[in-house]
Amino acid sequence: MKIEEHTSALKEHEDNIRRCIESGIDKNQRNIGFNISQASIEIFSIYLLKNNYITTSVNFDHRIFKKSSEISEKIPFNFPNKPRIMSIMKEIEEKRLLLCYGK
Repeated sequence: MKIEEHTSALKEHEDNIRRCIESGIDKNQRNIGFNISQASIEIFSIYLLKNNYITTSVNFDHRIFKKSSEISEKIPFNFPNKPRIMSIMKEIEEKRLLLCYGK
C-alpha cells in the first residue's frame, strides 16, 4: 500500500477509537483493541515506507508481532530503535488478544 492509503486507514482507526471511548470503553474493548493494533501497524508501515526500508508491496499482518521468531523472519532488516519498536508492537498484539478474546 502507498503511504496515502496507510494514512487514510490510520485516520479511520483513530476515528473509531475516539467513537469507542466516547460511547464507553467497557462496552467497546474489542473494537478498541482491534483499532489500536491496526493503527500501530499503519504507523509502523508509514515509518518504514518513508525511510525506504520497505516497498509498497509489503503488508504486515498483526499476528507476526506475537512471536519474536516471526518478527525476525518477516522484518530481518535493521532500523533505528528496532528492538524498542518491536517490543512495543509485540506488547500491543498481546493486549489486543486480551481485549478482543479475553474476559
